[in-house]
Amino acid sequence: MTTTPSLPRSIIPSATKLRILDQRRLPAETTYLDCTTTDSVIEAIKTLAVRGAPAIGLAAAYGLLLGRTAGQGPDETLSQFEAAASALIAARPTAVNLAWAVEHMMTCVRHEHRNAFPEGWADRLKA
Repeated sequence: MTTTPSLPRSIIPSATKLRILDQRRLPAETTYLDCTTTDSVIEAIKTLAVRGAPAIGLAAAYGLLLGRTAGQGPDETLSQFEAAASALIAARPTAVNLAWAVEHMMTCVRHEHRNAFPEGWADRLKA
């Protein structure tokens, strides 16, 4: 009987961080980067630590959420998301999935903004 080898997951989201398989180190090492900010996700994208269109898109979408600062008003929150979205798209401007994922998330953010970011909105975006 042949068993299929277990492959490492390239993206592992959690409540406070995004673990990204550092693909620059493959196949010699299986190392993860723990990204806790939008800037750390941008760095992973720029340095090619995360590769492959779907993984880049997912990392960017989640990276957008990592840039959120709690306790701000609706307009400040929207401005913060817009700045993070622009920075993420600029990290790899030719990456179609990255731009699509960020724009999709921003559509959801703008919808929540119209409702003044009601309770639980960030959890809905993570889903």
